[in-house]
This record gives sequence, structure tokens and C-alpha cells, in this order.
Amino acid sequence: MDAIEPLHQNEAVLLATALVDYVAASAGLPALFIKGPAATMMGLRENHVSADVDVLIRPEQLDKMVDLLVGRGWIERPSGVSIVRRYSHSRTLYHPRWNCDIDVHDRFPGMEASPGSAFETLWRDRQYLVMASRSVPVPSVPAAVLFQALHSLRAMDEPRHQREYSGLLQRVDNSMHQDIVNLSVELEATAALKPLLEDLGLSDLAAPQGTVSEEWLHRTSVQGTGTAYLVEFMESPWRAKPRVLARAIFPSRSTLRERDLHLDDSARGLLRAHLARWRRGAAGIPTAARKIRARRCR
Repeated sequence: MDAIEPLHQNEAVLLATALVDYVAASAGLPALFIKGPAATMMGLRENHVSADVDVLIRPEQLDKMVDLLVGRGWIERPSGVSIVRRYSHSRTLYHPRWNCDIDVHDRFPGMEASPGSAFETLWRDRQYLVMASRSVPVPSVPAAVLFQALHSLRAMDEPRHQREYSGLLQRVDNSMHQDIVNLSVELEATAALKPLLEDLGLSDLAAPQGTVSEEWLHRTSVQGTGTAYLVEFMESPWRAKPRVLARAIFPSRSTLRERDLHLDDSARGLLRAHLARWRRGAAGIPTAARKIRARRCR
């Protein structure tokens, strides 16, 4: 029998989107698909292959949605870093036979309105796009602009996010400006979106509402496992530091599997995974230190 060709990642993401929508709809759970293919279809970003499905759920229905997917063979992938868990805004699931993840969100960093209120606002203005022959609910175009901007602004030291943000500015039509302002105010996102509003010449129409939250500061200063471990190490009491350091240097197999779903569990495979992790960690120390300095200054 011929071997079955694996799905292309873009195909997997579209099919997984249709699957999640079917599972949610069958259980009567409203689910809004954000970022990813929807943003591409709306013309808000270049044709970039997504690595996962991002779906926003009412906060009180998050556990049920995760349980439904687990019942279909998906496995939750918890983070090994406690500071990441503290500010977690989504739960990630993977499947041994799918080459994409599913991120189930109960809120989105930068939107400071209560998660339930934010969801109702975004759900009210939803539209539908066809993915894998299934019509799925996605944000309105102005809401999709906010999602894309917040996604980029939290990691603007990375070339990819700089490029996507610049491209987004060029793709925002003037006719959307007032809707962007109104939605930013309603979602209490003007503080985090201050750069976007300034770059679009809209800052006079939507003054920042207070300061950004501690969660947003965390999201903009801690990207990547290396930075997260460093922050946790520095903020932990002395008695806990050895445990944090040991977990960073010698992570569990489940933590290694966060990066490689098809981890080779043999002694040689585990050694290769550890060596690769140590190389990435060493290479990322200067960037992590710079981010932590910036975090402390803020």
C-alpha cells in the first residue's frame, strides 16, 4: 500500500478550522476564528502559512471547548514555565496525526475590556468566510485589523512582525478609520494600540484609556521560552531558583515535545533535542537580557 502523503500545513490549518467550528457548533458554543487564514482572506496580511488555528471562545466555555477537542484525540500542551502560565490567555492542543496546533483563547492581550464583554462585542460584528468548504465565523474587518496589530505590536523587535505591521498599515483603508477608533474604545484597547492609532493619524480621536496592563507589559517583553525562564529565575525566591534552573536546562519529555511533536524518545534522540535546546538558549541570551532590561525600565 502506498504511504499517505502528509497534509500541507496550510491545508491542515484550514481543515482543523472546519473541524473546530463543527465541534463548537455541534455543542452550541459560539467560536470566532481570529488571525491566520481569515486575515489573509481579508487582505490584511501577505499570504503567510499559519502554524495553528486560533479560536476565541466565551471565557466560561473554554474548559468545555478544550474537553470536546480532547475527546476527539487532541492533547493539551501545557507550558513548562510558570510565568507563562500566569499570563496565559489560551490553551494549546496538538494531535499526533495533525501538523498544526489549536489555540483556544478566552481573551486577547491588549483588549482590556472584560473577556466576556470583549467576546460579545466581537461576536456581534462577526462575518463569515469559507474554509475547507465550511462557512466559519470570523471578526469584522476592523476587528481583524486590531487583532493583527496587537499580534505584531507585542513582538516588534522581530523582523517578521515589523514587516507584517508595516504591511497592515498599507492595507488599512481610510474608510475603516472611524470603525477602528470606535472598536478600540469599546474593547478598551487604545492604550496597547497607541502606536497603530498614531501611525494611522487617529490618536486625536481616541486618547489612550489609562496605561497598559501588567499582562500587556509581560506579552511585549517576554517572547520565547528562554526569556520566560530568565524572568522566572530572576523573580523566584532563592529557594526556588535551583528548581527553575534545573527545569530550564533539563526539561521533561513533554516540554521537549512542545517544540517537536515527533520527538525521538531514544537516548540519542533525547540528547539531540537537549543539545538543540541548549544551542537555542545560548544564542538567545543577549536578546532575552535586552528584553528584561526594557521590561524593568517600563
